[in-house]
Amino acid sequence: MKAKIFNKRNLYFLTTGLIVILIGLIGGIVDIIQTQNVIVISEHLGYPLYFFTLLGVFKILGAIALVLPKRFDNFKNIAYIGFSFDFIFASFSHFSVGDSFAKVVFPLIILAILAISYITKDKS
Repeated sequence: MKAKIFNKRNLYFLTTGLIVILIGLIGGIVDIIQTQNVIVISEHLGYPLYFFTLLGVFKILGAIALVLPKRFDNFKNIAYIGFSFDFIFASFSHFSVGDSFAKVVFPLIILAILAISYITKDKS
């Protein structure tokens, strides 16, 4: 009998892993250390740099919350909400300054990946 590669459990781990590693950990660290790219984006969007420091801390805390065991579902749900706000506001910020379609849509694609993680979390 063949095992399904794209079952809900694997989909959960794939999507959650992408969010945790790319957005939560790497994105959080980049925001905290404020690379040149973060400085340019901050100036372009009109946000103060200290905003990205706090955002980076919350991304890392959110990544940690997403990998906690099931008994910490309240923390996980808060992390899902926080990441959702982050991606929606990122998209709207890029839209508000007239950025390209790709820059407006990319955070919404990440939001869709987050939604898949959320929908499949109880099936994992």
